[in-house]
Amino acid sequence: MDPDKRVLKAVQEAQGILARHVEPGPSQTINQLLDVLDNEAVVQAIEESTMEKPTPEH
Repeated sequence: MDPDKRVLKAVQEAQGILARHVEPGPSQTINQLLDVLDNEAVVQAIEESTMEKPTPEH
């Protein structure tokens, strides 16, 4: 999966978790968000997508 799609998927999943945060409580919500956002593949995808891309010479 390319970095942009991986980040998008993680953000969408995190949004779903936040939408359900009222129950069972904030502690479990934080743990669920960490599971999604602290995933090694997501962290790597974010790093790859924020790295400066080479620009073509003019």
